[in-house]
Amino acid sequence: MNKIKKVRILMGMTQKDVAKQIGITQAMYSMIENEKRKPSKETAAKIEEMFGVSLFFVD
Repeated sequence: MNKIKKVRILMGMTQKDVAKQIGITQAMYSMIENEKRKPSKETAAKIEEMFGVSLFFVD
């Protein structure tokens, strides 16, 4: 399990919850979380802000 997923689960959130709050589809968030797509800089910044982590250091 990757670290972004671990943080999301620890926060008690679903992929759909996160996607809705950052303004993308659940499918897109799933691809980002499963490392099939890289987030845009804007989306990465929103994820970092929501989770309080830097994506640069997550992997």
